[in-house]
Amino acid sequence: MLSTGEGDVDIKKIDSVTLPVKDYVKAAKWYADKLGLAEIWRMDDQKGVGFGIGDNSATINLSQEPGPSRLIIQVDRVDDARRELEGRGITFEGPTETIPEIGKFAGFRDPDGNRIWLLDYTIEHGES
Repeated sequence: MLSTGEGDVDIKKIDSVTLPVKDYVKAAKWYADKLGLAEIWRMDDQKGVGFGIGDNSATINLSQEPGPSRLIIQVDRVDDARRELEGRGITFEGPTETIPEIGKFAGFRDPDGNRIWLLDYTIEHGES
């Protein structure tokens, strides 16, 4: 939990890190063959692949789409965390969105332009 003496942001864990790659098929082979990671998802139409880390509760995702690295942080509730962070002066990039059958996410950038997304699993766990 991130606490500043004001409100708290209930940060659960790092959900995933997405790394941009030049060729996701070649990169996926390297991560599987050299690091021994297990592929847990692949979306050829989006040129992306994900590898489970440890108990698969966190992933390294590779994306051939251009752009910065992305850090996804799991929180208890995106709406609550967003409200708290906006109160601290963080500007989000667009509205909070819903991922069907999973939950909500919202994103912002750190001072160096790195993309950070908040994610919850409220829908997947039967909450709203």
